[in-house]
Amino acid sequence: MGGEITMLIDGSIAGHCFQNALPGGPLGASRSIYESLFERTRTGKYVGYLAESGTSTDNKTWIIKLRPNIKYSNGEAFDAASVKQNLDIGRGAITTYPSTGIGINSNILTVDVVDPLTVRVGLERPDNDFLGLMYRAGRYVMRAPAQIANRATCSTNPIGTGPFMLQSFTPDEQVVVKNPNYWRKDGKGRQLPYLDKITFVAVKEASQRAAAVRRGTADAGFFVQGDATFTTDLAKRKSVVTGYKSSQTAWGQWVPNQNKAGSPFKFQNCRLAAAHSIDWKSYNKVRLRGTGDYSGSIVGKSNPMFTTKGTPKYSLKLAREYLAKCNTDLGAAAPMKITLYADTSTQSQNNTRFVQKSMEKAGILFNSPFVGESALLVSKIYKGGGNDFDFAEGTPAEGATPAYVIPFFVTKAFPTGTTNPIAATPLGRGYNTVIALGNHSDTKVDDLIYAAQAELDPKLAKKKWQAATQYIQATGMAIPAVHGGFQVFVSNKSKLGGIGTLRMPSGDRSDIVETKG
Repeated sequence: MGGEITMLIDGSIAGHCFQNALPGGPLGASRSIYESLFERTRTGKYVGYLAESGTSTDNKTWIIKLRPNIKYSNGEAFDAASVKQNLDIGRGAITTYPSTGIGINSNILTVDVVDPLTVRVGLERPDNDFLGLMYRAGRYVMRAPAQIANRATCSTNPIGTGPFMLQSFTPDEQVVVKNPNYWRKDGKGRQLPYLDKITFVAVKEASQRAAAVRRGTADAGFFVQGDATFTTDLAKRKSVVTGYKSSQTAWGQWVPNQNKAGSPFKFQNCRLAAAHSIDWKSYNKVRLRGTGDYSGSIVGKSNPMFTTKGTPKYSLKLAREYLAKCNTDLGAAAPMKITLYADTSTQSQNNTRFVQKSMEKAGILFNSPFVGESALLVSKIYKGGGNDFDFAEGTPAEGATPAYVIPFFVTKAFPTGTTNPIAATPLGRGYNTVIALGNHSDTKVDDLIYAAQAELDPKLAKKKWQAATQYIQATGMAIPAVHGGFQVFVSNKSKLGGIGTLRMPSGDRSDIVETKG
């Protein structure tokens, strides 16, 4: 018990309010303060965390039972009223904090308090993966009423139920200290957390994070798949560092933006030219040192949506044939010319440059890439009015089940004919396509996805999910890329033991490293 550590993360922390969409390392820093209703186990199940359970008899009405005697770090009660407030803001029923959650939660019609520890959620369509949606890759966290009440400080004053509470905050350094009101104890009855203090420091360059952990000037560092040059080196240095890897839940897809002004991707031939031109196997070998996995599917093998049917395979011959058709389709706007984007880190820019060179071999032309800090890129991709870029690159749809994949591929958040009253509000209209990163209008995708989502028989549901994936891949709506995960390396000088051994309240184990850090 006791002690403090320094943890290096891969990017700045944009903030902690509803509108702040955080990538992996910054999300992990935020999750030292926050917790979610449900968590994912190491075997891929969803179990209660702040909630004891989530149950339904028809997949349309869900009853969420909360654990008793939980408080936020400021002493406020965590109860059904607080959960309702969080869910209602997230879905746009309370308009204080507009966010992408309005699109993601578009299937939620009602949230009712049954009693202080019970919440009832009513859906418009049955959803066999509702608990996965409530987990949402670790992003569906509960915020205290006091944080929510102050719009001026919501982003900079996080208050959660988690093991730590904020001491100080800037986007590049966050210090958290032990939460005296934390509700959990370990298996021996000792009050959690063990540590007194964690300092999270944003260090953009992976080389600097790796060097600091290797020397022991930092206790731990968080690394993404694209940092493979340095993680493969660290993995060999077992005398000085210990590494921990996540499951492969960072599923790579590149989503062509079909209706961005001036983008060629409204034409299927242009999408397929791009899809056939990217040599992902070489990318994995050269840029990721073979640490990733290219399966040819937009999701991982553990997902019921997984299939490689319909996938355009790497072929310069086919890419050039589709490019010729694409340029015919474009007419006076030919030739096809696109813009990629990259994070400010050297590693990210080199990764993007590799993909560009692969596509240039097929004859595709490029503008200079847009380079920006990860938080800026996220804000430009997930924005009212739609994605700013020709592609959504990387892993826009993440997690272990269809729940957090569906919103990214349907034509719009609120289907035509929806009964959800939020659809007609300014927020509903503004966020109707913000998650549909491909910005397409092919409602066959919607029909296939909603049929799978509503299917009660798991075997039939899997077939329907795979049919949706096959169609998405065959039409170039999403291009399968390399799948991977995240890693944390810990300095052996720090003598941090027991990592990954603490069980969740359900008795299950979680992944040692997840999307949330």
